[in-house]
Amino acid sequence: MAVYNDKYRVGQAIESILAQSFRSLDLLIVDDGSTDGTDDLIRAYAARESRIRTLRLPENSGLGAALQAGLGETSADLIARMDSDDISHPERLARQVAMMERHGLDVLGAAQDRGKRRVLGALKPEALTHATIVRALPHHNVLVHPSVMFRLSTVRPVEGYDPRFIMAQDYDLWLRLIGLARFGNLPDKLIVSPANPDRASGPRNRLRHTVFSVTAAANHFRRKLGMVGLDPNQSASDLGRELVFLLDQVGDADFFDLSRHAIRLVRYSEPDPESLDLIKSRIFARAGLGVRAKWMLYGLDTRPAG
Repeated sequence: MAVYNDKYRVGQAIESILAQSFRSLDLLIVDDGSTDGTDDLIRAYAARESRIRTLRLPENSGLGAALQAGLGETSADLIARMDSDDISHPERLARQVAMMERHGLDVLGAAQDRGKRRVLGALKPEALTHATIVRALPHHNVLVHPSVMFRLSTVRPVEGYDPRFIMAQDYDLWLRLIGLARFGNLPDKLIVSPANPDRASGPRNRLRHTVFSVTAAANHFRRKLGMVGLDPNQSASDLGRELVFLLDQVGDADFFDLSRHAIRLVRYSEPDPESLDLIKSRIFARAGLGVRAKWMLYGLDTRPAG
């Protein structure tokens, strides 16, 4: 678990892990340079509970760097992710360990309970098996990061999380693991995610998160073409121009997936007019009616550019 300035929520997250029916666990909490008293609260928990270990980073480095630092502090092979503002079902770890061992999985997610917000909690059936997850991932992320359990022995060969990805570091990792890991998803809602507007994928961070997640997707297609990945810390306009290049290079199946990411970039991150026009020209020259209809439905021709 990585945490940054979340002293009012992290306690319930910790309690939910300590209450797991699966008792043989260590809870490693990485404090990513908190300044609001979170560190004091974490250390108080650690003083009372021998299963808790803490790691404090000297300054805020972002979730990707914090998680990578945590991986360097453990020798356990089974790693369960947890966010500081989430609550795990008491049977979460037990169900995931059993599923991992029974089916020889390397990465296993679960459904997420988002309360009264839009229904993302019930994963579609096609996102449950290895084959369907691998088919879906280049199009969109079908693994709920704080619900995931993975094998460190599978993640280490690809060097774990990329610290440059302040957001969408999970999507980047899953895409790099395609062909190296066996994936699965449990349909059970084993994570509760209360409303939090500051969540990385929430509305306040949508612009930045989109740039990071689209970069993760672009890098996947670049690797398939034998090219090196892009730096995720670039502008939406620069990323848009890279997408234009990729849209000209990929085959028809990959074009469909990549065009979805290009539309997301235009819709949420507002690249400059030149990038927008270039993306539109590539999409309208090659995409089917459904993709072109999405462009028109979102009113992207009239959206003010950055």
